[in-house]
Amino acid sequence: MTSVFAYEVSPRQATAFEGGRVSATPQLQAALDQVFDRSKVASAPVVTLQVDTSGSTRSHPIRGAAMDLGFSAGSLEPIALSLATRLAGAMDNRSKPSLLMVSVHDGPSATVRRVVLWTFPQQEVFSLRVSRGTANLVLMEAFSRESSLRKIALLEGPNTSTGMLTARVLDFQVTSADRSVADLWITKFLDARLQMSSVEGTHVLAQALRAAHNKTRDDARSQDQITAAIAALRVAANIRTSLSQVASTFLSGRAADAFLASTPAEAQAAVFDIDQDKFDQLVQYRRFTLESGVVVSAPFDELRDGGAVQVSEENGQRRLRVEGGIEDEQVRTRV
Repeated sequence: MTSVFAYEVSPRQATAFEGGRVSATPQLQAALDQVFDRSKVASAPVVTLQVDTSGSTRSHPIRGAAMDLGFSAGSLEPIALSLATRLAGAMDNRSKPSLLMVSVHDGPSATVRRVVLWTFPQQEVFSLRVSRGTANLVLMEAFSRESSLRKIALLEGPNTSTGMLTARVLDFQVTSADRSVADLWITKFLDARLQMSSVEGTHVLAQALRAAHNKTRDDARSQDQITAAIAALRVAANIRTSLSQVASTFLSGRAADAFLASTPAEAQAAVFDIDQDKFDQLVQYRRFTLESGVVVSAPFDELRDGGAVQVSEENGQRRLRVEGGIEDEQVRTRV
């Protein structure tokens, strides 16, 4: 650890920040190393910083500060202080005061630096003090490094135009029901959007399409849109997309609303490659329940024109027609 800075930050803070550069003692480094290892931030989800691509500098407040902290030969404290100011502006009055720590480390090679941003929220703790044989519990405020509200961002890269364009991020509030709380770290402070792996993105996409189809079972047109989207995505080659792009390209109205409502808001802009084999496995069948109670599970391939399963509409009612030779027959207690 080459340098470390710490600031007490309160929501919307307008007064001077307490803190500055602190000694990078072996004890502090050991404590941060322990938090780093336990958090597994090195394998955490990746976010893409929303850099300004209108020029050649790829300017971005977090990226610029991290690059300066890692490679600048000048004074670093004003740079770290700018991050405290930005964090205070991103917080609202529902956020707890936090300790912002910024640590700078050598990377795996001489040309790479690693910058870690940490927040440790303020919490009330008891301190046991013994004086002249009498024990007293004192309630005091402290910054907890094990709190479930802590947040970490790891930026690593060389001093080039392509360095530090992404970050690995842990936000233990990202599942909060209050989106303004969950978005504080990734969206407001880091000004970033989530990336997803091909497998994760494909899984979320398939789940959302199935959920949207179920939610619109009283709306044949919306279901037809979702079915058509699944059919198109199943045969598309080398498609790279996002959940929001799927909604705008293939869906509209209630179908699009049901689909987006079935996806994590923070993941909707994340770009990923569709794993066709995985997607096919996850949405392979469409299930119909007839008014007689008969259940039909049909492969999507057989729902095409000329397939063994045909859906039509007669006198305002959707009808199903199935034709084919019986290959197997079973007696079961449930469908």
